[in-house]
Amino acid sequence: MKLPPEELARRKREKMLDLSRTMGADTYCRKYVAPIFQRMIRAEAGMHTHAVAVVDGKIMQFSTPSGRCVCITCGKMDTWDSGIKGMHTGHFLASRRNSILMDEDNVAPQCSSCNFYRSGAPNEFRMWMESVRGLAVIERLEALKRKSVSFVREDLVDMKINFSQRLKTAEDTMKGIL
Repeated sequence: MKLPPEELARRKREKMLDLSRTMGADTYCRKYVAPIFQRMIRAEAGMHTHAVAVVDGKIMQFSTPSGRCVCITCGKMDTWDSGIKGMHTGHFLASRRNSILMDEDNVAPQCSSCNFYRSGAPNEFRMWMESVRGLAVIERLEALKRKSVSFVREDLVDMKINFSQRLKTAEDTMKGIL
């Protein structure tokens, strides 16, 4: 007998909760939730046909084909899931504090060169943030960075489920399924 989708989803969630109990919440977050979040951010950027980036100190508009991201701090374009030497999900505020780690306003696609070798290109990232997200978002993130937040296992599992669904939707959209 085939189980209804709700029961399948409930059982899947229970398995994830069981796994999360075998390790600390922070470990579960960094090993299972954060990577899905980062892929989702890049995939959702890859769905859009327009992007804004800082190139040579100037804000520029880009048209992008489906499945491609633009590095917001240099303008380089690459596929959304191009591996470790390709596109990354860069953090505006580089702290690994839980309060801002998976805040969508704190992240954007960056090429590996900007994210890793240029330490996130903070000046260009700030210019992009001011132009695209605004000072109110920057101030909110800077205040959040000083707050301590502990993740609850159930919330982490729910975040993983939500991010996974959004990632699948973005992938399907880029494939022309949706």
